[in-house]
Amino acid sequence: MIFPAALLRDRVRTTALLATSLLVLAVLAPLPSGAAVREDTRAAAKSGSAREFSVATLNLRKGMRVPGMRHDIGRVIGGGATVIGFQERLFSRPALRASLPKSWSLLMPDGPTGTDDNPVAFDKDVWKLQRTWPVLLTGKTWRRQTGRTAHDQYGVVAVLRHRASGHVIRAVSFHLPNHLHNRRTGGPNFANRGGVEAMWRMAHRIRLLEAKTPEEHQFVAMCDCNVTADRDTTGLLLKGRIIKPAGLKSNYAVKGRGPGSGIDYVLAERGQDFRIKTYQSFTDLVTDHPGVVGTFVRRR
Repeated sequence: MIFPAALLRDRVRTTALLATSLLVLAVLAPLPSGAAVREDTRAAAKSGSAREFSVATLNLRKGMRVPGMRHDIGRVIGGGATVIGFQERLFSRPALRASLPKSWSLLMPDGPTGTDDNPVAFDKDVWKLQRTWPVLLTGKTWRRQTGRTAHDQYGVVAVLRHRASGHVIRAVSFHLPNHLHNRRTGGPNFANRGGVEAMWRMAHRIRLLEAKTPEEHQFVAMCDCNVTADRDTTGLLLKGRIIKPAGLKSNYAVKGRGPGSGIDYVLAERGQDFRIKTYQSFTDLVTDHPGVVGTFVRRR
């Protein structure tokens, strides 16, 4: 269709005027303030977090400095973790505190420094601490490569209430002895009898902690368990002594940095409003273990 020149000029003028008016309105309209944007973002995050939360286990190698710990912690927090169970931290409270974001709180065991102290950290903006206490995980441990008997191992229990959902968890972190497997039988390595017996004592205390957890609370454990799924084929190691008796779900298939290295687990009590649905494994870390993040989702 061919328009007369006058009519075409009128159409062009009207379109330009409309575009100019819309531009003026857009410029004059009040923009949301930075505070309002942050509040909207916070509200959206809070709404989403009422339906799910994530917990991580992270073995921070002995001797690590603040930059390395900060990097590794940042990776698992980036994966959504709002609670982290650490292993092998010993007496490094100031360094570990300096490695955490300011909104996080660190709970260290109060007992004498031993082979492994197993602290728990959590995001105070997401969780409210209801109660905490230290726990002796095993009083007589195993022999290390030095051939000397190791010191006692301590942990800390944290009862945390989720600020958005109201869900309460009872969290503890622990570190099982090394060299527990007999590769031929799939059961305990009795050549390391001291380590096996220490594992049994620790498993007994973990089961007691779970048994004393109130029904309305969810028991959650984070560990460097030194046991892999493909080797644990009897009822005398992690599956038979902790996971099955305590009715726990775990990431028993998440692997780490090579064959047989899937030994870091997030464990959680079944039959709760929140179930573990997904796991992430972070291997690009300074430490020699993967960071494992388990995400809990509310049942519909």
